[in-house]
Amino acid sequence: MLDIPNVMPWKKFQEWSKVYGDVVFLNLPGQPTVILGSAKAAFDLLDKRSDIYSDRPTPIMHKMMSWGWNLALMPYSQRWRDHRREFHQHFNQHEVPKFHQIQLRECRAFLQRVFASPTNDLGQNVRQIFTAIILKIAYDMDISDLRDEYVLLAQEAVEGISIVTVPGICWLEHFPFLRYIPTWVPWTYSKRITEYYRPIVENMVNKPFDEIKQGIVDGQDNHSLVSSIIERIQQRSIEDPSNPIDDKIARNVAGVAYASELYIFIVTMSTYTDITSLAAADTVSVLYMVCRILSHYTCRQLQQVNLS
Repeated sequence: MLDIPNVMPWKKFQEWSKVYGDVVFLNLPGQPTVILGSAKAAFDLLDKRSDIYSDRPTPIMHKMMSWGWNLALMPYSQRWRDHRREFHQHFNQHEVPKFHQIQLRECRAFLQRVFASPTNDLGQNVRQIFTAIILKIAYDMDISDLRDEYVLLAQEAVEGISIVTVPGICWLEHFPFLRYIPTWVPWTYSKRITEYYRPIVENMVNKPFDEIKQGIVDGQDNHSLVSSIIERIQQRSIEDPSNPIDDKIARNVAGVAYASELYIFIVTMSTYTDITSLAAADTVSVLYMVCRILSHYTCRQLQQVNLS
């Protein structure tokens, strides 16, 4: 277990796969782990034999940090199917085109920011466009910059889960009895992490949802994923009063969309820094070329106006 690095552990996993094969089993205390070292091994086990391997354990750290609402971390059950069905209703190939106007608007705002300050951190601008799009889709919220309350809230919550997902870093996963030891005792780093991030995660999934829900009750116009799911749930409850459905599904599905976009971005940007830098340089060079073309075209137009 001590051989697993805390930073970029997949590189070590790749080395083990080259030595031991595509399927490597680690008999970690309390957490047996299987490492799949190739796409073929992953496809054979997780797709062809999905009826056997579809389920997933819920890590203790995730439970203690209140990440149990996340669709990706739920065990296979009726609760998981209900959440997946609702998520698919809004993020399938037929529904996604309705988000194109939001994406187009934020892309234009992104270009304006880059044109105005091309020397600024491109990564920050890219993160803002991702965050702005998903917040608008999920909650019909507009953000002006990355200092927005909800942006910082999601960023901190996602950073927490990215820490505890590294295998071997949290001893509590392997020795669950440690959860009952007070945090003032030495070597309780894992429990201190959960106590710090739990209220942040709960705020992330609850605060924007409660704000939008209250706005709907007050009669405010809202065109978001949350309002659509709430309306559908209310309609189902009217049609079948014997089977009431609470709003937890709407709360959780919106939270999944809200958090996952940021998580993917943060992990990608921090993992592939060399590719990120190359992409940033290419983007700046293309934008510079576009600026020159537009400037030349504008000058020609002004010359024609003056000549006429």
